[in-house]
Amino acid sequence: MMKKLLLALLLASVIIACKPDNPVHVQMQLSNGYWFNGSDFEEKTVWIKDGTLSFNEKTVLSDTIIDLEGKYVIPPFAEAHNHNLESDYELEERINSYLDNGVFYVKHLSSIKKRMDSLIHFYNKPTGIDVSLAHAPLTGTGGHPIALRKRYLEYGYFDGLFNTLEEIETHGYFIIDTEADLESKWQRILSFQPDFIKINLLYSEEFQKRKNDTAYFGKKGLDPKLVPAIVAKAHNSNLRVSAHVATSHDFHVAVSSGVDEIAHLPEIHNGQPIDPKDANLAAKQGTVVVTTASLVTKNKERDNYQALVDNIRSNLETLKQAGVIVAVGSDMYNDNSVEEFQLLHSLEVYSNLELLKMWCENSATTTLPHRKVSFLKDGYEASFLVLDKNPLVNIKDVNQSIVLKVKQGSILN
Repeated sequence: MMKKLLLALLLASVIIACKPDNPVHVQMQLSNGYWFNGSDFEEKTVWIKDGTLSFNEKTVLSDTIIDLEGKYVIPPFAEAHNHNLESDYELEERINSYLDNGVFYVKHLSSIKKRMDSLIHFYNKPTGIDVSLAHAPLTGTGGHPIALRKRYLEYGYFDGLFNTLEEIETHGYFIIDTEADLESKWQRILSFQPDFIKINLLYSEEFQKRKNDTAYFGKKGLDPKLVPAIVAKAHNSNLRVSAHVATSHDFHVAVSSGVDEIAHLPEIHNGQPIDPKDANLAAKQGTVVVTTASLVTKNKERDNYQALVDNIRSNLETLKQAGVIVAVGSDMYNDNSVEEFQLLHSLEVYSNLELLKMWCENSATTTLPHRKVSFLKDGYEASFLVLDKNPLVNIKDVNQSIVLKVKQGSILN
């Protein structure tokens, strides 16, 4: 027998049926809701069947009819750049923080598979967050993140896994100095089954200067001449490439080499402009740029802090004018893309519609490009957020207006 339930009664009944690791897919009909169509909200009746959305199921008998009472439905949010899911330290709190704020998808830009293996059961399930993983990034001798791995080794974070820095190589990073290195190590790279390839470009305009200078340990990356070969190799293996960049020249090298994603807005800490020609090429290729703009807050004590913020705004305006796809990612251990989103909102570069699409559509698509997520379309995963206010009118603190979360047809508590 069908029941017509108000939203409050739904939370008291259907959630109970959804056990944490074995959720029950309830056939639902959702009426009187306004659904985001990519440009506006439309009042629709929508059905959930076997964990997917249907916009034409009038003959299907639903277990539950939910009256959304004029509320607004959007795709879930995503965190397109972080590194905070590799440790079991306060892991449950971090996962809950993501879910509580409507962030269902996280792109983890590098990790050590040996550490992730014991935690992977927390992820990629209907009642948890979904992650995509690069595992070990590609870098040059002495490049980022080798210094970081060395520091963590000395702190004892790798006790029981590695005893020396040399043992971490191939697990925490791959050193690629030549095309011969790339060829000989490629199968080992693939053996970790990465969802995408992460490469590190840092101050590539000074590659020769920094190459053999130990003063730049951890502050350099790949030989820029190798990037096209790496991209070609990855694409031949059906893997996308995400490039860590620091400078506008790094951005130029990455875009010119055909990478799929830029993992950082360049010049966050240096304050130089992006070349509009590179922005235009990125737009033409469909290269995604992940913001990580809130990293600038680490420079608050610097005299030029406001100038850095102004440069971030200017570079985002350059990307916007070119039509570059921009996604929301923080690269901040204690963030879940919410604070990043708030910073982007405060810069007043993008409209509410553009910000919503960046956080819902662009971020999820670049995180899980082969999944039917990020849009509320027929046949797509039944994952969405129900809001009590229209985000196109007031998007500030939009995460605080969530009244219902559904992931793959399961209602999240």
